Amino acid sequence: MIPDDFDGLKSRTIFCLWTGPELMSEPRLQAIWSIFSNTGCPVAFVNRGSVSEWVREGHPLHPAYEHLSSVHKSDYLRCYLMHHFGGGYTDIKYTSKHWSVFFKMLEESDKDALGYTELAHGMPHVTGELGDRIRAAHAELIGLCAFIFKPRTELTRLWLERTEALLDAKLPALKASPAQHPLDQTGVILPDGKKSDYPLRWAELLGEIFHPLTYERRDRLMQAPIEPRFSNYR
Repeated sequence: MIPDDFDGLKSRTIFCLWTGPELMSEPRLQAIWSIFSNTGCPVAFVNRGSVSEWVREGHPLHPAYEHLSSVHKSDYLRCYLMHHFGGGYTDIKYTSKHWSVFFKMLEESDKDALGYTELAHGMPHVTGELGDRIRAAHAELIGLCAFIFKPRTELTRLWLERTEALLDAKLPALKASPAQHPLDQTGVILPDGKKSDYPLRWAELLGEIFHPLTYERRDRLMQAPIEPRFSNYR
């Protein structure tokens, strides 16, 4: 188990998640190697065999977790880990960035989170007037593929609270129709040709919560060029 006093920000730890049984492709293997070799920071590679080590005593993973797709397990875990431990997170995408300077920037600031500047086209899942306002303010927001958070802030508390509230509401449907595929989402056509009854949209557990919340609390964010490479990673 991880020590109770572990702090991902102070230890400069970067979390990477691979939550399913699927084998990594060659580009993914190259990407994870780039994270280990280029960031200059400790990397916690959390997979289905080690995730239990990162569960805070008294704060179990949500009971819906076992029913989620691999993608949605990762979406949930990055929220859980950022609240309880803080530190960095990056998708398994190639990076050449050295992260120590980014950790230092956040630690010495009065902000709650650091990330790369979000792009307007990175938020197509937030619809209506709110979506329009968020996209108009994208230059004040951070992206969700690589970031650093201070632990146990009001921002991370709200993020986890809203995420687990959604899972509370979806739990009966998830039990009835658990994920059948690593990339499962509502209405997708599964490999057997059937339409999925899985009750979560692609961005419902992450972007549809993260972007409205960080928009509400954008005064608590800071930006830096921490983003990985967004091409040729699959």
